[in-house]
Amino acid sequence: MTTSPGLCRLGALLTILVLAVGGFALPAPTAHADDTVGISIAPVDAKGNSSARSRFSYTVDPGQTITDHVKVSNPGTTTEEVTVFAADAYNDDNGAFALRPTTDKSTDAASWTAFEGKPQLKITLAHGQSKVVTFTVTVPKNATPGDHAAGVLAAATTAGQVAVERRIADRMYVRVSGKLQPSLTISSFASTYHTSLNPLTGSIGVAATLTNNGNVALEGVTTLTATTWFGLSIGRLARNDLSEILPGNTITVTYEITGVPQVGFANVKMLLQSGISGDAPDPGPLPVFQRETFVPAIPWVVLGVIVLGVGVWLFLRWRSRRNAQLAAEWVEHQKAEAKKNAATESAAGKADHP
Repeated sequence: MTTSPGLCRLGALLTILVLAVGGFALPAPTAHADDTVGISIAPVDAKGNSSARSRFSYTVDPGQTITDHVKVSNPGTTTEEVTVFAADAYNDDNGAFALRPTTDKSTDAASWTAFEGKPQLKITLAHGQSKVVTFTVTVPKNATPGDHAAGVLAAATTAGQVAVERRIADRMYVRVSGKLQPSLTISSFASTYHTSLNPLTGSIGVAATLTNNGNVALEGVTTLTATTWFGLSIGRLARNDLSEILPGNTITVTYEITGVPQVGFANVKMLLQSGISGDAPDPGPLPVFQRETFVPAIPWVVLGVIVLGVGVWLFLRWRSRRNAQLAAEWVEHQKAEAKKNAATESAAGKADHP
């Protein structure tokens, strides 16, 4: 079949129109694979010069106002809308220092903090741009003595099907003057013995609840030991560092003492030595707290073997006696049968010979 030149030209024209309309209606998206996003903050002085501070830390009197500065930077390649604010601190379920969600209402040191007169300050930072933000901490006149922990944060949200908030923070500690009461205690303490087939290689699992009942943020070191008969030490010494526990917070820790033989029982002792972190102000003498607990360390496998051996011996002894008794009864039965047969034969002989 031969196609006319006019039809060919018409088809080519329609094809060009379709491609042109398609290109206009569905433009190809532009991708920037090298784009990066990010924000950073750091304590600085009024001129924006970096300091050696690792956190914002103040010692103040009730009613006093502190002025400080934080430098917010955008090291990424895209322009960022950044919100600068403060959030109260707490210890999370793992005992780590954490800050309340952005939407939570502040009730402690974060509520005392204002950024250029506002609870939250929104700034726009282009690629590579930085801004020094002045903020104040105004301590209420009725503020309680001790440490009040919070964080100075910068947050940026990426819009999309799922909004993603990126937050970065520096810790802030406001120590209000007054009577300081460092008090880190072991509020609960329990241990469990874990047996094994080898009676010399058991272990003791320890669970403890640690509570900061005072008004000073404290970290610490725990030392676990185990002793048995006559005060003899067993197992391997276990030392563990604690992350900082804020006033009024409680954390639960679990540890293990290995290499504990099955010697019948163990007396487990935990020694808690409090301490302060980094450049935190010295609160004075720190407490040492101790708890003990008793845990059975019974060699169940060995006892099981002994019980099984005794059981087998008793069974064999019983069976031996039973067999001897049955044999004796069989002999007596045979004797009785022999006498009976002899008597029957004797009676039959007399009947045959009257």
